Amino acid sequence: MTKLERCRKAMDYHHKGFNCAQSVLEAYRDMLGLSEQQCRAIATGMGGGFRVGNICGAASGAVLVLGMLHPHDTENDPARKAYTAKLTKEFLSRFSGQFHNLINCHDLLRDGDLHGTPETEELEIKQHCDRLIVSSVALLYDYLEELKEG
Repeated sequence: MTKLERCRKAMDYHHKGFNCAQSVLEAYRDMLGLSEQQCRAIATGMGGGFRVGNICGAASGAVLVLGMLHPHDTENDPARKAYTAKLTKEFLSRFSGQFHNLINCHDLLRDGDLHGTPETEELEIKQHCDRLIVSSVALLYDYLEELKEG
């Protein structure tokens, strides 16, 4: 699936009433081996910054994808744990760097001057959360491509 197809899928999912985290997770479902119901369930509580304005659901959905693709799932494996932490920090840095160094839903919603990735222009995104979702999917796509190459 191309980057733009993933972006469009996430945006379409959001337009069906699903939260930002669910929408980002859904865009990568084919890579994760999860059902649509599982994606919905896993990310249900993450929308709206964990429902209290904290870390943006679009960012936390991407972190879920990273964790599932690069898990720390073995006991006493500090190297893998550190690697997963590094991936998460790097993605969140890229996401916040795109949006005036903001990461919290509450702050992002108050900022009326957010500019998304080029994919938001290509898809003619006008809605605030759609801009965050599409940008998160695009940033994650590029990051995953870099990880494959490196």
